[in-house]
Parts: sequence; structure tokens; C-alpha cells
Amino acid sequence: MRIEQAIAIAKHDEHRLVRFMERRSRFLDGLDWDALPEQTAREASMLDDLLDADLAESASYVTWLEGCVAMGVEDIVGVVRFEPGPRPWQLAWVTL
Repeated sequence: MRIEQAIAIAKHDEHRLVRFMERRSRFLDGLDWDALPEQTAREASMLDDLLDADLAESASYVTWLEGCVAMGVEDIVGVVRFEPGPRPWQLAWVTL
């Protein structure tokens, strides 16, 4: 795979994470947190932390790929993907 393609994919994943986090934030702002079960609120908070970490890692990955270009790398084996999907403790995970 050409490294330019990998950078484009990684940047797209980073932007998709940002959009997902913005939509999620607007949705969570509309919830009545006092009405949620404690476990659900805890899981939502855990997912926020994981999404923040994913976003930081994806930005770091894009920077690393761009550094590889500066060193003259033209091809790479594959690209790391960052997707805002369900986590193992969420019910949606079971349906995948």
C-alpha cells in the first residue's frame, strides 16, 4: 500500500472519530443522567475515555505516518484503523 493512501485513510478515521464524538456529546447532553442506571452511566463515561484515547492515538499515528514520508518511506504493509464502534461490554457487541 502506498503511504499516501495510508495517510488518507488514517486522516479519514481521525475525522470520523471527531464527528462521532461531537454527535455523541450532543446526544448525551440531552439525557436525564439521574434516570439512567448507575452501570449505564459508568459505561458511557468509560466509552468517553476510550474515545479520547483513540482520538489521541489516531492523531499520533497520522503524525508518525507523515514522519515516515519525510524519511523517504513510500510503501507500507497496512494501516491501523480507528473506528468508533461498540466496545465488548456493550450489548451491541454481542450482535456483531
